[in-house]
This record gives sequence, C-alpha cells and structure tokens, in this order.
Amino acid sequence: MSSRNPIDLRQDRRQWLKTSATMLGATLVPVSATTSEIEQTFAKSVAPPPHPHEEKAARFFTPEQYALVEELSETIIPADSHSGGAKAARVADHIEKTLRETHDDSQKLLWREALPLIDSMSRHYSGKTFVNASPEERVAVLTVLSDNPHMDDIVEVRFFKALKHLTVQGYYTSKIGIHDELQYKGNRILKEYVGCDDQGAANT
Repeated sequence: MSSRNPIDLRQDRRQWLKTSATMLGATLVPVSATTSEIEQTFAKSVAPPPHPHEEKAARFFTPEQYALVEELSETIIPADSHSGGAKAARVADHIEKTLRETHDDSQKLLWREALPLIDSMSRHYSGKTFVNASPEERVAVLTVLSDNPHMDDIVEVRFFKALKHLTVQGYYTSKIGIHDELQYKGNRILKEYVGCDDQGAANT
C-alpha cells in the first residue's frame, strides 16, 4: 500500500469514527457534527472500565477482543520459515496480562476505545472486520497508522504505537522470540578462553 498523507487519514477517520459511534449505540450523531464532537459521543458509548475488585478476577479482553489482538500482533510479527509469529509466542496473553495488571487507567481506556475503532477502520477500507480481512488488507490498515506516527492526537495512532511496543516486548521475551528468532543459546561454559582480537582491544 502506498503511503497516505495526513489529510487522507483525518478525512477518512471521520467516517469510521462516526460508524463506530453509531454501532455502539449513539444513533443520533448529527451529520454536521465536528470530529471532536463525534469523538466525545464515541467515548461515552464505550463501556466503562470494570470495578477494580472485579478486574482482578476477570480477563481484560472479551473473547472477540482477544481474537482481534491476536491477529493485530500476528500482522506485526508474522510467522515465517525461520520461527513462529506473535500468535505462536502467545503475545496476546502477554498484552492481556500487562493491561490487566497495570495501574495506568489511561492505557486501559486507550485499548478499550481503539479496538472497535480498528475494526471500523478495517471495514472502511476493506468492507470486513480486521479478523476477517486478508493478510494484505490487514497490513494496509496498519500501514495507514504507521505512515502517520506524528498524529499523537489520534487515538488509533497512539494505540498502534502501544500495540507495537507490547507486541515486540511480548515476542522477544517468549521462548520462540528468544531461542527460535534470536537463536539465544543461554549461558554456556567455554572449553577455552577465546579472548578478543587486538583490534577489538584497541577500541575498548
């Protein structure tokens, strides 16, 4: 997918944002509403965070959200002939645990707001939810966000940055990421001290 300019993202976003607000029950969004007003309407439509005592025992994601996070992380780090991808490394479990245990309510709210927006964004570009989209269509959705990292005022862009961070963190702290991808062998006893070459020693 070719790079999209900021105007395209902002113009397109108004449509999927309004779609999200409508799907979540805000059926009376005025046609003339500004993007900021639509954002406020959407935010009110998002379910409030669980009570702290309930959240300790409950999962952070619904089954549908978990499936979406699995596909999002797999799109960022797909499986190849060398090693398994994010799904095989159970990155979604790492993200789930991180969000369930964090005390940063803004991060929890970011994911709750952004996941339905990502689905609406996918429908906007491909006519399908992210989970039902093809690998190429999924990449195209995330490319729109990766092309505009400077737009931190947009929820979806902030979410994409958080998604990338937790996906990479979860993958490269997993057995698959460490041993299969990085081929880390662990601490091993050397039969003899190999030292360092003169050039390396001179540069230290």
